[in-house]
Amino acid sequence: MKGAVILAGGGSTPPEVPQTILQLAGSANARVVILAHAQENVARGGRRSAEFFEQNGAQNVVAPDTLDADELAALVQTAQAVWIPGGDQNRFMERFGSSEALRRAIHRVVERGGVVGGTSAGASLMGARMPTGDHSPEGALKLGASPTAPALGVLPNTLIDQHFLKRQRLPRLLCALLEHPQLIGIGVDEEAWALVQGRRLRVYRAQVVLAQVRALPRRAGQLLGSHAIHLQVRLPNETATIPQ
Repeated sequence: MKGAVILAGGGSTPPEVPQTILQLAGSANARVVILAHAQENVARGGRRSAEFFEQNGAQNVVAPDTLDADELAALVQTAQAVWIPGGDQNRFMERFGSSEALRRAIHRVVERGGVVGGTSAGASLMGARMPTGDHSPEGALKLGASPTAPALGVLPNTLIDQHFLKRQRLPRLLCALLEHPQLIGIGVDEEAWALVQGRRLRVYRAQVVLAQVRALPRRAGQLLGSHAIHLQVRLPNETATIPQ
């Protein structure tokens, strides 16, 4: 991966996020494409995000509101950066999950050295799979209690959750990982953001949790367990290596 991925955990996105995106993308004139399609009102959400980027120095921002995946893919092919603001990750995938052209166009931004990222739902879309938001209210670690669905796969072999500590989502992440032990869990807390370059992750502002099932999951009826789950809680300005 030549480029970078930015994961923001939700809440207020700090100004250094768009500023870092522009720096990594090469200049204030770098082409930034906003995909606000996790939101119900795409045009309004896109305008709000575009204004935020422009307030922080961006000079070449486009926020399309079309629902035509091929049109979006063509725009993304011209981008040095792509940003997906929050909303509902399920809505985004319902609209575009079947579009290989758009998925590949997003991947190629990173492959050619650009930046892709998102906040809240937009961050969860970066993983190979994503939480659907339907975790059992009892918080049980049992089969089917934390459904996941395919995401964009910009960061392969990961599952990314957001608003993580603020909304007490550790059980949701652990349950998902016990059902998908090949994945690495990344929980980004509200106000936190992380910069991923290759397998290296650097944390900013607040905490980021990394979780990996180290021993084969076990079952007792519907209950899920494991003899070894490795948790890391990384603080601002610390780095971590995302396991292969």
